[in-house]
Amino acid sequence: MHAIVFATLTGLAVPAAALVLTAPTLVLDARRQGRSSGQTLDRIGQIVAAGRLIHELQRERGLSVGYLSKATEEYTSLSRQIVATDESLAAFHRIFPDDVVSGALDGLDAHRQRIHHRQLLPAQAAMGYGGRIGVLLDLIAHGVKSAARGRLARLGTAYLNLVSAKEAAGQERAHLTAALSAPTIEGASRRRAHDLREHQDMLLRLFADGAGAELAGFSQAALADPERVVNALREAALAEDAVIQRPTAALWFEAATRRIDALKEVEMRLESTLLAAATATSSRAGRNLRVIAGAVLGALGLLGGLASTVGAL
Repeated sequence: MHAIVFATLTGLAVPAAALVLTAPTLVLDARRQGRSSGQTLDRIGQIVAAGRLIHELQRERGLSVGYLSKATEEYTSLSRQIVATDESLAAFHRIFPDDVVSGALDGLDAHRQRIHHRQLLPAQAAMGYGGRIGVLLDLIAHGVKSAARGRLARLGTAYLNLVSAKEAAGQERAHLTAALSAPTIEGASRRRAHDLREHQDMLLRLFADGAGAELAGFSQAALADPERVVNALREAALAEDAVIQRPTAALWFEAATRRIDALKEVEMRLESTLLAAATATSSRAGRNLRVIAGAVLGALGLLGGLASTVGAL
């Protein structure tokens, strides 16, 4: 009888003891995964903050080009946008170190003053924003590369491609707004517009490939009507046939802005998906640590109970 009891107790004790012996390694691995997933969640938050700031800078750039393209354009709309940009900048500032912020946006206030006093050409104003936005895109690219694996990596790369496509769309809006404000559109300006369009198309294809069917379908639906209008205006703006009437700069700006706003809707949907995936990964890592800790405590309790039973025998 005792032999049967001892065999049973041994069968229970061996796996419990094995779990206790491997507990330090299991706990360390779980804690490492928890830290890694927490850092990933933080990085995703940084990526999203940079993307939001890019959007406000893009809006400010578009309004700046419009302001400089018309001698009678009021500064009110641009002034309101500067307030919105500064609010987004403050949120960005709370997440990123001061040196990163200053490196990305150094001289922005001085650039704004030159625009306000009409000391820059529209193309010069646009270039000033483009360089700063480029630094922010580099931050997003670095964050995606260093923080994400698996599905998060695919979504992060899709986010980078989408934001980059939206930046190319913003450059196109500014470029053609300035071009349509001039008496004629030169050949170099036409080629620049063509290149920006092709670049957007490539980036949006890459976005759709990585984002998944649901987000790709949402993007297609959101962009369908704005894309149709923008394509028609592009063709009319860049046509060399004198019979075709060029659209006005204001008409083009309005249509291009509607398309960029549609891209922003897609970006917001992708933001939510990305943050939800990162949060789920972080929560799963926390649950794993709690499960391991509970199992180890249970094994210790079992071993204690078995020791008492053996002593009683």
